[in-house]
Amino acid sequence: MSVRRFVSIAALVGLCLAGVAFAEPYREPAKGSAERTAILDALRPAVEAEMRGPVEFVVTSMRAAPNWAFMQVEPQRPGGGAIDLTQTGLRDEADMMDGLTVFALVSFQNGRWNLVDHVVGPTDVAYAGWPVRYGVPAALLGLE
Repeated sequence: MSVRRFVSIAALVGLCLAGVAFAEPYREPAKGSAERTAILDALRPAVEAEMRGPVEFVVTSMRAAPNWAFMQVEPQRPGGGAIDLTQTGLRDEADMMDGLTVFALVSFQNGRWNLVDHVVGPTDVAYAGWPVRYGVPAALLGLE
């Protein structure tokens, strides 16, 4: 094998390995999958308590890594009904909120997904401190 061909093959292998090293560290759990359902179910009790009733989620984005998941969801009443903010536990904060968008962080521990933190209707990037506070990768939160 010529030196030129060896260098070309080595460069190609290096590029392939670099692509693997820089691959996105997260994935989106498939719609309808047990994992996606379990991640949403970890968040559901906290949001239902705040919304004072049952909710279902419209997922805007969900990123998962082996031990973490981060999501942005829009809560609604089962069947697609709108949630009246004045009828929720957040009614006193409505003036300082930007809708009902929920950002949430869950972790996989002891064989199940568990809610770590969440915020409803933030007017800023309320989860920006979560990498330091919880040790979650910033890339998972879209904060690269």
